[in-house]
Amino acid sequence: MFYRVDYAVAVLFAGFIAGVSYSRRAAVILPSRLARGYYVAVAILLVVRTAVFACTLLTTDQGFCGIAVGFTGDVTGFLFGALFGLAARRADARKFLVDPPILGALCMAIAFTFSMAAVGKAFSLAPMTEFFTQSGYSIAFLKFVVIAEIFGAVGLLLPWAFLPSLIGLTTDMFGAVVTHIHNGDPLNDSTGAIGLLIRLVAVGILWALRPRSEKSERTVRNSLLGVGAIAIACLLFAIAGSVSVRHLSPPAPAIASPSSP
Repeated sequence: MFYRVDYAVAVLFAGFIAGVSYSRRAAVILPSRLARGYYVAVAILLVVRTAVFACTLLTTDQGFCGIAVGFTGDVTGFLFGALFGLAARRADARKFLVDPPILGALCMAIAFTFSMAAVGKAFSLAPMTEFFTQSGYSIAFLKFVVIAEIFGAVGLLLPWAFLPSLIGLTTDMFGAVVTHIHNGDPLNDSTGAIGLLIRLVAVGILWALRPRSEKSERTVRNSLLGVGAIAIACLLFAIAGSVSVRHLSPPAPAIASPSSP
């Protein structure tokens, strides 16, 4: 049996293979031009995803809309994998991957995903309230998560707020995985969080590798070590925060049983 997380990883890998296959022909394209093309492709896809997501909120027939949402999400993952496949055989891979349009496209896609998730939570408060209550969290914490994800999504698009937003959203996704583990949920339920963690870590590494005029360029090794250390810190904070919030949350109201005649 394959978990949905296996399917999500397979989509990323398929994109990577497609990117590698096309990389030889794309080698003659200037990195800046290829980066702009990737940005345009992601922007168009996000417009389509926005329209499809709006349909899921406005219509009662979730069959076609649900399939469309899943398909556009798969295309987003495919493009993410294809990006690194394209860079795999390029001599200027680093220059290509840290080009501002590439970082902008990746941040835009992640910001959209978090915004969509936050709006989805707001429009499905009943099941989300039940999940948070069963997980030992309060309703106030649910509201905090929704607001934090919206502000974090916006912060990814602002240079001065990028780093704290990236760290905050990474902690948020680690918290989601920790909660599912605590609840004994199947790995399926952590698919979205795991997929976003992959993207967040990748963006963090590319951000660390970007050229800075006032400082010397970081090596790939130092960037990986730095991002890895921050990711571990986010995981530890998520674990501590999950335990603390669960301990401090008021107990869920008991459901009154019908009185016997």
